[in-house]
Amino acid sequence: MWLFASSKQSRMRACRRFAITVAALASLALYAAPPTAYAANSESASRASAPSRLERQVQDWVAQLSERKPFHGWQSADSQIEALGPGTHSWLVLFTKDGHDIGYMVVHAVTDGTFRLGEYGVGAFPLFSPQLLKRSLIDSGLVSENRAEAITAVKHYLHPFSAAWEVSIGNDTYWFDAKTAEQLPVDRKNWNDRLSSLHGASEAAPVSKEARVETLQMNESFDPYDRLSWLTKETPFRAKDVDLLQKRLNQGKPLRYVTEPFGDAMLYAVAVIGYQRWSNGRVDIAMDMNGTRFAPLDALLDQGQFYR
Repeated sequence: MWLFASSKQSRMRACRRFAITVAALASLALYAAPPTAYAANSESASRASAPSRLERQVQDWVAQLSERKPFHGWQSADSQIEALGPGTHSWLVLFTKDGHDIGYMVVHAVTDGTFRLGEYGVGAFPLFSPQLLKRSLIDSGLVSENRAEAITAVKHYLHPFSAAWEVSIGNDTYWFDAKTAEQLPVDRKNWNDRLSSLHGASEAAPVSKEARVETLQMNESFDPYDRLSWLTKETPFRAKDVDLLQKRLNQGKPLRYVTEPFGDAMLYAVAVIGYQRWSNGRVDIAMDMNGTRFAPLDALLDQGQFYR
């Protein structure tokens, strides 16, 4: 059994660092203070005290997103909010229904005291899924289900494609992708270099209470490696031209997003399966990554290329 222990008990879970102990049992248990939670459309879940500004903002975004089919389940979901890694001024919101994960969103603090919606997604494996991390550690042979081992895992978030678990096992440290839980060929120096390179990167347009989703296009998934267009020197697709981007996806044609956040050491090639456009002009790109992951187009353009 994997035991997750939080060193702080507070109304909003800090969850920046937790210990994992692997024992010879079959189930997964969570030991932590009760998370910040509410049912999105249930008065019975209201607090004795007024919800925080962050909670109210999350509720507003849930109301906006849940008007569309992929997010309908969020209307009656429970939410928990936890701090997203040391020094980020960001939060991870997890949505669960009937005890199962159904989605997530990332929220960033803005210097004027407001909040900015980052990436978000739907599916059984949200960002920083302990279940996926557990399976990856076992499959990679770093831990065993039959032997107790002390492990420390820390969340780090810089960008949708620079989000990782830092896992310490004894004197060794390993890094795993926050969405797929695949082991990353990086170390602390690589991560710090990445932090420096992202200074001044583009930020997504804010989603105000008045903003609404104007267009949602979802297509079938495909294998992005069926065509290695980024290796054949093909000219990247002009995704900065939003009308051209929407036209291609509206026609159901394949599009790939490719990024190398750590240089030659690591390449992501993911299937783009749609987009969501807001009334304020913001465009979020839908990608197939252990569920559907929506990330702001501006953030993706800043760090990678699109290919047909």
